[in-house]
Amino acid sequence: MKVEPSSVAGVELIGPDDGEFNDAVGTLLGRELDNVLKPALPYSVIARNNHTRAVALLGVRFDMLGRKAKPYSVIHYADTLRYPEKANLAPGAMRFVCAEPRYTDMVLYRDREVDQRGPMNLKNLRTVLRIKASLDCAAFDDGQFAGPDSLGAFDRFQSEREAEIALLEEVLVEVLKPDSAIAALLERALEIPPETPAAQSRDRAALARRALAKQFHQGLAEGGLDELAARVRNHRLKIRLWREAGAG
Repeated sequence: MKVEPSSVAGVELIGPDDGEFNDAVGTLLGRELDNVLKPALPYSVIARNNHTRAVALLGVRFDMLGRKAKPYSVIHYADTLRYPEKANLAPGAMRFVCAEPRYTDMVLYRDREVDQRGPMNLKNLRTVLRIKASLDCAAFDDGQFAGPDSLGAFDRFQSEREAEIALLEEVLVEVLKPDSAIAALLERALEIPPETPAAQSRDRAALARRALAKQFHQGLAEGGLDELAARVRNHRLKIRLWREAGAG
């Protein structure tokens, strides 16, 4: 597997052909490599944070050329933007990322087994003619975002954040009214948005709004306005992302 040089200063990708790769995987796994994980290593990388700030968002892209020379790609994201203080890619830390995410979870949680679909999907990976890994994006715990961002994660996370802010403001205004119709407001927000390609970013924002409305509606049903108020008060927004001037 070819590993592209990282375009994000302070964050590097280590590929399976690197001499330190296996030892690093063993360190993350907490034991010697076994026959469950070894077959996944040729399709994996390690992201290492050499920066002084923690990484709260990581996007690793795998580009593949299938058996019929058909190109396809997948990006795996690790997101702690809502709780950046809990980012597990602290300064000096590493994270294992496999093109088959079940093996990523296996290393992350130090499991000894993997879901049966993992080996099945590895069989498909073995048939690819070519595979390349690259760092698609990263965001530090202060919100600074960098990388090619081929799927528009920056705009997506921002639109989802704005959708949550808008709902929070609507709820706060409504609950202060003498004839509050907060239940009706939340029920409208629970409506499933249309899933059309042309409205993809709008739909994602609507889905974020709906997910938050579900939490608030549940609180209202379980504990009335007091519980709703507590959930509104305690809700954590994902940190605001920003790019350096001229980047992106």
